This record gives sequence, C-alpha cells and structure tokens, in this order.
Amino acid sequence: MVTRYVRHVTQMPTRGGVYSITPFYGGTVMLTVNSKTHLCKLSLGDNEIGELKLVGAGHHGHMISLYCKSLADSRSTKGGSNSSGKQLAIVGDLMRSISLVEYLPKHQVIEEVARDYNANFCTSIEMLTDNIYLGSENFANLFVLRHNVEAPSEEARVRLDTIGEYHLEEARVRLDTIGEYHLGEMINTMKLGSLVMPSGAGGNSSAKTDTKSKPDKSSLEGNTIEVAIGSQTLFGTVDGTIGSILGLGGSTFAFLGCLQRAIFAIVRPVGDLSHERHRHYEADGRVRPSRGFIDGDLIESFLDLNRPTMERIVKWMNDDGRWRIRDDGSGLSGQSQQNLMDTDESEANDFTAQTSLSVEDVLTAVEEISMLH
Repeated sequence: MVTRYVRHVTQMPTRGGVYSITPFYGGTVMLTVNSKTHLCKLSLGDNEIGELKLVGAGHHGHMISLYCKSLADSRSTKGGSNSSGKQLAIVGDLMRSISLVEYLPKHQVIEEVARDYNANFCTSIEMLTDNIYLGSENFANLFVLRHNVEAPSEEARVRLDTIGEYHLEEARVRLDTIGEYHLGEMINTMKLGSLVMPSGAGGNSSAKTDTKSKPDKSSLEGNTIEVAIGSQTLFGTVDGTIGSILGLGGSTFAFLGCLQRAIFAIVRPVGDLSHERHRHYEADGRVRPSRGFIDGDLIESFLDLNRPTMERIVKWMNDDGRWRIRDDGSGLSGQSQQNLMDTDESEANDFTAQTSLSVEDVLTAVEEISMLH
C-alpha cells in the first residue's frame, strides 16, 4: 500500500516576512522577504537531508516586495533560460509598481534592469514573455508593461514602456501611463493558462505557452482569429470572479476594436450610462481612456442582439473601415507600436483581404472568441 504524505525536510530562518515564492532557473527559487529579493537552493547533505541556502547577494530597492514571477517554471521541461541567456524575473511592489530584475550567475547577484516609475499599488502580477508584463492595482485597474529591449539609447533601454505610447524625459526616465483598462474588480491572483482544452489534446482552441511559436489561428470560413501564444492568462478577483485575458494579433485587434466602437455607437446602454466611460482608467484623480484592451464581455454581447441591430452595427463597421487596418493597440492604426501580444508584421490576416463584412462574418468571429475561454 502506498501512503502519500507531506514530510518536513528542512527550514531556513529569514529576516522578515516571506511574501512570495516562485521557481527560478538552475534549480533555485526566488523569494521576496520584506523589501529584499533573494535566491535560495535546496542542497543535499551526506545524510540526504536537504538544506536551504541563500544563493549570492539579494537585491534591495523596494518598499515591500509583495510578488515575484518568472518564466522558469514554464521552461523547466526545455531546460535553460530564455533565448538571450538571461535569467529574468519581475517583482511587484506594494507602492512602486513592477521592476524587472536579472540574476547574473557569474557574479551571483540580482540586478534591477528596468522599472515602472508610476506609483501603482500592485495586487497581482504576471510575466507573459521576457519583455511583456501584466499587472493589476488597487483601483481595480489592469496595466501592461513592456521592456524596450531594442531602444536606440541606453536611457530608453532601462525603462519599462506602458503599452501604447511613451515619451523620454530629460531629467528622469518616467513612463507614460497609456494602455490601461478599468476592470471594476480588484484582482488578487493571476496565472498563465486557459480554461479550455488545447487543440492538440482534442479541444477547440489553442493554449500553448511557447512564446517563440507562431500565433494560434482558428479558421472562420476564410477569416482568421489570431491569439498570441503565451498570452492566455487567468485571473481571480476578491469578488469571486474568474476571468481570462487573451493577447490578440494586430489584425484581430483592429477587427474587434472596430466592433467595440460600433457597439458603443449603436447600442444604447442601460440608464444611458456610458460603458466606454466605465472602462476608463481612473486612479488618484487621473482619468484616461482605456487603450490596448478589448472588452470581451461587450464583444460577446453582440450574440444577444436582434438581427436589425446586428445589421446596423456591421454597417457602421463597414462605413468606418478601420477593421481593415492593423491596429497598434493604442487606438491608432499604422503606427510602429503594437498591442499587448502583437504578432509579426509579415503575418497576413484574411480579415484585411475582405472589402466588406457581413453579419455572418462578425457572428462567426465572436463565437470563435467566446470558445477561447
């Protein structure tokens, strides 16, 4: 008979409260203790009893380090670090938003690579790729950050770019808070993954995690829905809601963005309360329109409309015409910036090849999106 039980192997005292633990590279784990970030490793002694030991020097520079995340766990089956050979992680602070840190094995130190200088009170974070990070804060907002690894200057390289647009400041590098979204519920946990079965396991949609792969594409009778691999993230809120966030390709983002604007223009909201205004980012007196996100609940409400209203919405989209243009994720088309998890510019999408949309085209696309969560 096999007995399964948990056995206490070892323990290690710390100088403060341990707020977060995440797997890291090389068999180590990263943990945040008060304002410091450490690496530790379990080593076996002569009597095969494990002993936890700190590895190298930790990193200071936060108020209280509440969260830490890395992609080491998702790459453990493949071995090694990312393609650039860097061992990266993100740290979410109580008051100072998200920082990107790197462990240098040669010197056994953790160094800060970049930082978001906005005062976001983080409630949860997730590392989508090596340079794209998702976070939530206490005003029930979502924000996405990107590390500009191809910046033309050293000043720009040591920054995190909020998805959308940014500016360089002469005295001190600071992020513009563009590309955020008001969820309306405070998130307290995030996890890479999906609620649907991967297509390779017999499901209807894909939920791969290899960020080097091409985007998932679902056939829509000549059209294509692009969902960037590695972008599917689940979240839970304090109100008990479980939600899903998908990274869309540029053409799909443009199509759904146009549909969202059409619904805003055609469908009269309950009580004449603006749904678009509800999704504006608002915190500490700052109010900005939501950018870089599509409201999935609003998009799927298209399925509940009557046929005449659907036809009016599709006519509005055809008159607008911006569904044909690859969107940069900030509400503007044709710019160099891209949305949350945009795909290669060379990727062609059949949406853009059409001259006009029909109600059936939009219905099929929205039904396909609804099956991805």
